[in-house]
Amino acid sequence: MVLASTVVLAAAAMNSPAAAAGTVASPIDCATAVIGGGWAGVYAAWRLVIDEPTVQPADLCLFEARAAVGGRTYSTEIDGMVLDMGAYRFGKQQHLPGDLIINHFQLPIQCYQPDCAPDPDFNETLYRIVDAHNNSAGYATAIRHMLAELTAAGVRVHYGHELTGIYDLPAASAGAAAAAPRSALHFAGGQLASASAVLLNLPRNAIKRLDPASVVFGSDRAAPPFQLLRNCTPCGGKDASLAVKVYAIYDDPWWITKLGIVEGHFTHVSDTTPLVGRYHDGPVTRDPTTGDPIGPAALEAVYSYTFMTPQIAYYVPFATSPGSEPLTVTTDDALLTPLHAALMDYHAAAFAAKGLNASDVPPMAKVALGVWTSDQFATLTNPASSNMHWMIARIGGSGCPKETCLPPTPSAYNAIISSPTSRNIHLANNDYAWTGDHDVPCCWAEQSLKSVERTLHKAWGLAKPAWLDADYYASLIQF
Repeated sequence: MVLASTVVLAAAAMNSPAAAAGTVASPIDCATAVIGGGWAGVYAAWRLVIDEPTVQPADLCLFEARAAVGGRTYSTEIDGMVLDMGAYRFGKQQHLPGDLIINHFQLPIQCYQPDCAPDPDFNETLYRIVDAHNNSAGYATAIRHMLAELTAAGVRVHYGHELTGIYDLPAASAGAAAAAPRSALHFAGGQLASASAVLLNLPRNAIKRLDPASVVFGSDRAAPPFQLLRNCTPCGGKDASLAVKVYAIYDDPWWITKLGIVEGHFTHVSDTTPLVGRYHDGPVTRDPTTGDPIGPAALEAVYSYTFMTPQIAYYVPFATSPGSEPLTVTTDDALLTPLHAALMDYHAAAFAAKGLNASDVPPMAKVALGVWTSDQFATLTNPASSNMHWMIARIGGSGCPKETCLPPTPSAYNAIISSPTSRNIHLANNDYAWTGDHDVPCCWAEQSLKSVERTLHKAWGLAKPAWLDADYYASLIQF
C-alpha cells in the first residue's frame, strides 16, 4: 500500500501535542499495526496473517520498542544454556498457550517439576519447552516460531519503535474522507506510521506513558475508557513491587552431582544474601548420550517478589539497568562471594551427611540477575493485572484493597478494555486482563492470549483456531 498523503501525516505530526520540531521522519504505511512484540502481539499478527489469513503479510506491521520480541517472556542464552528470566511455564489446562505449543507447533515439553506433581498455587502440573536433549529451550521458543513464519511471509517487523501517541489522521481529500478513518502513530525519535486498525500489546505503564491526547483514551476524561486505561491502578497503587530472579551459574551442578537433589524449594531469609530458590528450575547441561549432568548449570537461588520477601531488594543494587533491561550477567565478587557462601552455609549439613565438605565446592562462575520493576518509565515492567487483589491475597500478600475503579462485571470490563473507543484501536495485554479468582488455573501468558483472542474474534471476525480446545474457546469468547 502507498500512503495517500505524506503531507497530511506530516501535518498531523506537527500539530499533535507529542510532536517536536524537526522530528518528522518518512512515514510507514500499514493496513494493520500491532504495537508490542510480547506473546499477545506476535500471536495476534500470526493469527491474522498465518493461522487464519485475514490480512495480507505486506499490509501488517509489527512494532517493538526493544531489539527483540518476547517482552516479559524473556528467554536468553548464557554459556550455552537458555534461562527464562521472565515467564517460563504453562499448564495444559491453560489451552492458550498450551494447545498452540503442544497441538500446533508440537514442541517438546517436560514437567517443570521432575515428579510432575501439581503446582501448589495453581493445582495443576506445569510444563516448560525443552530441546532435543531435554534441556530448557526457553518459553520464548513458541514466540520465535511464530515470528519466523511471519517474517518468511513478508510481514514488516520494526524494532526500536517505542509508541508515544496515537492521533486522528486528517483526510487528504473528499475521497479520503469517505474512506475508513486512519490513525497516526508516533514513536520516540520522530518516526511516524499510519494504520487503519491498531492492536496494542503494551504493558500498563507503557499505555499510561502515552500522550493523554491519544485517541485511544477517548475525548472524555471522566469516561470509563480514560479512567480505566490511565487512572485505574491495581491494588490502589500498592503494586509497586519488584520481582527478582537470581541464577547462580556453576561449572559443576553440585546440588545434583554431590548431593543428589533434583527438585524442591529452599529458603533462608536474611537481610544479606537471602535465598528463596528451587533446585529444579535452572537449566542443567547434560550429556546427550547418557543424560548425565556435565555442567555448566544454573541454580535458581532467588525467585520472589518484594511484597512477599522484602529482603530480596538486597540484589537490586547489582542490576545494571533494571528500568530498561531486566537482565544483568555479572562476575562481581561483591555479589558472587557472599552468595556462594550463603548457599554453602545453607547446604553444609547436607554436604556433611554425604561425608563432604562444602568448602571444597568451587565458587560460581557468574550470576544471571533479573530485576523486574514497576517503575513508570521502565520498558519492561513487573506485571500487575487488573484485579490484582485476588492474586495478592491468594499468594500471601496483605493490605491490597479491592479495586473500586473496575466495572461490576468481567464482561463489562472486557468490552471497554478490548475496544476503548469507536475507532478501530484495540488493546490486549496481561496487565489489563481480568484475572478473576485464582482458584481457577490461569495467568501469565494465558491472560494476554485470552484477551487478544476475544479481540480477534470481535474486531476481525476470526473463528476458533483448529488446534484450540472447543470448550475452552467457547468459554473465553463468552467471558
